[in-house]
Amino acid sequence: MFGKNKKSGSKSTEVQEWSLDRPLLKFAGKDAWTIRDACAGTLIFGGTGSGKTTGSGQAIAMAMLRAGFGGLVLTVKSEETDRWREYMERCGRSDDLIIFSPENEHRFNFLEYERRRSTRGGGSTGNIVRLFTTVMAVGEGGAKSGGDSAFWEKALKQLLRNILDALRLADREMTLENMMKVVTSAPQSREETESDEWKERSYLFDTLAIARERTTDEESLRTLRLTTGYWLDEFATVMDPRTRGNIVSTFTTTVDGFMRGDLHKLFGTTLNITPEETLEGKVIVIDLPEKQFHELGKIAQIVWKTCWQRMLEETKRRPSTSRPVMLWIDEAQNFITESEPFFLQTVREKKGCCVYLTQAISNYLHALGPGHDATVESFLAVPSTKIFHCNSDPETNEWAERVICENWSLNTTQNVADGDGKSPMQRFKEKQISISLSRSRMPRVFASEFGELKNGGPPDYVVGAILTQAGKRFASGEGNVVRLKFSQRPRIKQ
Repeated sequence: MFGKNKKSGSKSTEVQEWSLDRPLLKFAGKDAWTIRDACAGTLIFGGTGSGKTTGSGQAIAMAMLRAGFGGLVLTVKSEETDRWREYMERCGRSDDLIIFSPENEHRFNFLEYERRRSTRGGGSTGNIVRLFTTVMAVGEGGAKSGGDSAFWEKALKQLLRNILDALRLADREMTLENMMKVVTSAPQSREETESDEWKERSYLFDTLAIARERTTDEESLRTLRLTTGYWLDEFATVMDPRTRGNIVSTFTTTVDGFMRGDLHKLFGTTLNITPEETLEGKVIVIDLPEKQFHELGKIAQIVWKTCWQRMLEETKRRPSTSRPVMLWIDEAQNFITESEPFFLQTVREKKGCCVYLTQAISNYLHALGPGHDATVESFLAVPSTKIFHCNSDPETNEWAERVICENWSLNTTQNVADGDGKSPMQRFKEKQISISLSRSRMPRVFASEFGELKNGGPPDYVVGAILTQAGKRFASGEGNVVRLKFSQRPRIKQ
């Protein structure tokens, strides 16, 4: 079922190796699932114990690794890192594995990374602000919508812009610690802004003074005037103290966790690993599982995912020769954000192959919170490949039935008239039995069938699944639907 990884140094072989039409999985008959198909996105559904991870998930993961993909892997459970370590070993790619964890030497100061990024938009204050607001929305338990939330979001973005511009104009290191020092040393009143004591001890005032000394061009001077006006006028005197306190608290409670212990070591010190390494074939597993690191582990992985997605979107890539890269998320509801649909709509052009695994569609609705039904619907609609394993969730099964759509079915109707005891043959000869044929639309797969799929385990360790793919006609299936069996015991590397 897996495609082989051909190794050669010639340019012509590389084109063949990563061609969009290269098969990754081969089904019965002549059907194949290609790199082109993978680039269009994949959703995998299956209840707990359905075999989605060890069935289609394992088959797709190892096929991508054998084809030489790089990628980013997010984790919820502690055993996921060991699973990917085993995958890489089986595929002969252990040297390409990077485990990002407190026990290893890799460090990712994402602020400094954003500041140094050379692609278009790199170093932009607006992009760093967007990264922060995405992370904070996750920290708050999902994005909010409507009412006062719009005000708080704008106020928080304004705070972040003025923190970052103060540091940037002063050419001070872009760290969470320095950002915190700017906020905590900001004036709280008009009297304080005029106080010599505050000026002597305030990190913010010192930063603004340095920025004034080194700023010469007109655009930077304009930004400095706006930044100084925000801190010394609006923040200190105009803003209601309660509003100011709430905005600052939102910022500091999120940043505080990144300034302590393992997360400070990983994200607040230096930069010796970047998302770009996945373009060269490295597979980065973020070993900060939510089950162990809880909310901060989740936020940390959202940081990685957001930076990786932005990097891929802004990198120039050739469809025929560029190495494909994957974003792999099991228990994907833990890491979905509002921007997910927009990323999926264009990532195929960058040879980015995103695979999301979860139990039910309600998981995504719960993760984003009330008012985001349209976001979830858009997210579910974009990926071309959808794989369904054994599931007892009615909503997911009924949605799968609708996604797979209907087909024409031939129906036979027999009508028998009373024949006063005559035999069927006599009634037929006397035209007292009539047979009519009609066509109607019927589901190709009924919702009830998903609960009957094999979920692996002894004795044969076979997992059943139903795959549907937009725009495909399978020779071994019915239209764009094919029934598959995946072995939980994959072939050893070839």
